[in-house]
Amino acid sequence: MILLFLALALCALFSFLGCKTWRATGRAPRGERLERMKRLPYFQDGEYRNLEATVMMTSDHSFLSNLWRFLFAKNPDRRPTVALPTVRTDLHTLNPDLNLYVWLGHSTIFLQLDGKRFLFDPVLTSELPVSLFMKPFPGTDLYTPADIPPIDYLLITHDHWDHLDYGTVRDLRPRVGKVICGLGMGEDFEFWGYSPAQIHEMVWDDSVALTPSLTVHCLTSRHFSGRLFSRNKTLWASYLIDGSKRLFVSGDGGYGARFAEFGQRFPNIDLAFMENGQYNENWRYIHFLPHKLIQAIDELAPRRVMPYHNSKFTLAPHPWYEPLDSISHNAVGKPWELLTPRIGEVVYLDSAQTFTHWWVLTPDGRGLRRGE
Repeated sequence: MILLFLALALCALFSFLGCKTWRATGRAPRGERLERMKRLPYFQDGEYRNLEATVMMTSDHSFLSNLWRFLFAKNPDRRPTVALPTVRTDLHTLNPDLNLYVWLGHSTIFLQLDGKRFLFDPVLTSELPVSLFMKPFPGTDLYTPADIPPIDYLLITHDHWDHLDYGTVRDLRPRVGKVICGLGMGEDFEFWGYSPAQIHEMVWDDSVALTPSLTVHCLTSRHFSGRLFSRNKTLWASYLIDGSKRLFVSGDGGYGARFAEFGQRFPNIDLAFMENGQYNENWRYIHFLPHKLIQAIDELAPRRVMPYHNSKFTLAPHPWYEPLDSISHNAVGKPWELLTPRIGEVVYLDSAQTFTHWWVLTPDGRGLRRGE
């Protein structure tokens, strides 16, 4: 009854906020798209399933109790109290022939590889309804859709609000060549004005050749999907981009046997973008706990690691700086190199760079953490 009341309250709120807010929730798959989904062995009883048995919430507390704790419990340092140090890079003026990436905060990555431009999981606006529950940390919202140059490939790992922002993809539409996403999300993009010809939907273990020397592989993940009341109607995924550099994009998802498999199937990964943040014991199977992240990286065996999914939003009760503290400590002595650029800092894939522990001190020496 309480959940029904909450659902009705949300419906009333969204109705009050207007049709644009409703539009942001997307549209349920239908027609031939839905029929294709039904033919997949991991689409059962009207929803996608993880390949490994996965419990979403392991807490003994109810959903509402966990929600109350998340919203109102006093957890120190969940947000920084001063603006984070960031870099303002003019993405439009970057040489498109250089292999590089720029982290734009949370899981949004601007990538140039082999003359093609990619944008991963773009969240660059703060419109309703996202602004109700996702407030960027001070200083982390300096990039907007206007800062993004024409993109060859918009790559989406899953449809959660912190990975697929309606305001961003709406504003980017005239500058996007193709959308690469899991099967089912194409319905959202068509609803938002993208043409079917722009959308390439993939399923697990699917591949698409973008050029004769550049291929994207859609790989499994261990997560879930849904933008409001629907659940698991669109496919979540990780990706392997195989060109002159071999890049792994984890998206969201808990640890599983797939990382050892990926490491054997795709040896010599040059760079892995790995989810690191927004974890909790209560959802340990659908997000990496710190020690499981290290195990996954070791099994994947990349040359370099970029931790992301941190330092912009509070979506878990841990201190905001804990994910970067943890992986920095655990990376010592490992065969892989840890990359920790600031938001907006250009990272070149063909050369070595050094990075500071920017999340500890600002450039002028002031502490970023409470009490320092």
